[in-house]
Amino acid sequence: MGRRLEAELVMPPERTPVSRAKAPVRTPLAWVLLPSFLAALPVLLAIFGGPEVKQTRWDAWGVLVWFALLVAAEALPVAMLRGATMTIASILDVGAILLFGPWIAGFLDLCTTGVAQVLLLRRPVGEAALNAGLYASTTILAGAAYLAAGGGLGAPSFPRDLLPVLLAGSLYFMLNTGAVSLVMGTSSGEDPGRIWRHQFRDGVPQYALSIGFGLLFAQVRMAAGVPGVLLLVLPLFFARYALQLYADLKGDLVSFVRALSVVLDSVDPYTHEHSVRVADYSVRVARHLGLREDEVETIHYAALCHDIGKIAQRPEVIRKPMALDPHERKLMMRHPEAGARIVGQIRALRTAAAMVRTHHWRPDGRGYPSGLEDSDVPLGARIIHVCDAFDAMTSDRPYRKGLPMARALVELNRHAGSQFDTRAVAALSELHGLGRLVPARPDSGLVLDLFP
Repeated sequence: MGRRLEAELVMPPERTPVSRAKAPVRTPLAWVLLPSFLAALPVLLAIFGGPEVKQTRWDAWGVLVWFALLVAAEALPVAMLRGATMTIASILDVGAILLFGPWIAGFLDLCTTGVAQVLLLRRPVGEAALNAGLYASTTILAGAAYLAAGGGLGAPSFPRDLLPVLLAGSLYFMLNTGAVSLVMGTSSGEDPGRIWRHQFRDGVPQYALSIGFGLLFAQVRMAAGVPGVLLLVLPLFFARYALQLYADLKGDLVSFVRALSVVLDSVDPYTHEHSVRVADYSVRVARHLGLREDEVETIHYAALCHDIGKIAQRPEVIRKPMALDPHERKLMMRHPEAGARIVGQIRALRTAAAMVRTHHWRPDGRGYPSGLEDSDVPLGARIIHVCDAFDAMTSDRPYRKGLPMARALVELNRHAGSQFDTRAVAALSELHGLGRLVPARPDSGLVLDLFP
C-alpha cells in the first residue's frame, strides 16, 4: 500500500559460471532516455505551465508535520522479494498534493528522500538523488494534473474534486509503476512491459488505498488540525507493521525452500546445484511464456525442490555412479510422490507440491506417476520436466560428459510432443537463440536470489 520506487530495485548482478560466457544485455535507448524526460517535465511545467498548475497553499505546521512523516516513512522501508522495498509514502504524497499543491509536495519529496536515504539509511548519494528526483517528478506531474483538471487545494470538495483526484491518483500510479519497471527491466534484461503488467495488476488495490487514505489525511488536517493527523498516523504505521510481517513470512518461506534444495545437494552430490539451475531455467521459460508473476514464483519453489523426494530413497541408489537397474529405477520412480508429500506439508506450497508430483509426466502417457491425464498436470510441471532434462543433458556426470546446449535442444525438440511439452521446449529454444540461457550460479548453497 505504498510507494514502490526504490533504487535497490536494481537486481543483483548475475554470477556468471566460469565455463560459460554471459550474453550482454542490450537496453533499448528509449528506456535510457525516459528518466531524463520524466525529470524534465516538471521544469517545463514550471516555465511554460499556466497559473492553474502553479498554485500553492502554504501551511507551515502542515508542511513541518508532512516533512517529519515522510522522513519516517522513507526511513522505515519494508524489504520485499527481488530486492525491492515498499514504503507508505504514497499516502502522504497524495495528502500533500491536496493540501499544499504539487510544487510544495514535490519539494518535500526531494528533501525528505535525501535526508532519509543519505543520512539515516546510509545509501550512496547518487542512488538517493535518483530516487529523490523520480519521486519529486512523479508527485509534481500528478499534482499538476489534479490542478489542471479543476481540483482545489485544502480539503477536497465532492463531487467537484472527485474526477481530479482520480486523475491525479491514476497518473501517480502509472508513473510510479512505470519507473519501477524501467529500473528492473534495464538492470535485469527483462521486458519492462512484462514487469509493468505485473506491477499494474498487483498495485491497483494498494494505490486505491493510497488515494483513499490521502484524501482522509487532507480532510483530517483541515478539520482537526495537526493532532488529528498524528492520531491518524497510528493505524498507518500499524499497516506498515502488518506489511513487514507479511514480508518476513515470505522470506521465511523462501529460506525453507532453499534449505530443502541444500539438503538434496548433500544427499546427492552428483547433482550438486542441479535444482538451482533447473529453477533458474524454469523461471526464465515461465516468464517467456507470459505467466503471471505469482505463477512464476510457485514454479520457482517447485523447481527448487522437485527432486526432494529422493531423500526418502536408499542412499546407495541415489549415489550410484552408473545407470540404474530396472528394480532401482522402479524405486527411484517413487520420488515425485514422496517429494509432493514433503512439500505439501506447507500450506503455502501445496500448489507447488502438485507440480513436484507431476514433473515426470509425459504427453505420450509413459511418464510417472502412472494414470495422469493432461488436466492433472500443471504447466509449471511441464516446464520443470523440460528444464530438468535439459540440465541433466548439459551437466557433467562421473560416467559421461555433458552435451553442448545446442545438441541438448536438438534432442528435446526431437521428442517434443511425445516425451516433452511442446510449448516449454519451444520457449527454451527461443531463449537459447536470444542468448538468455546462462544460469546464475550462487556462491554457496544458501545464497540464491529468488528471481534471477
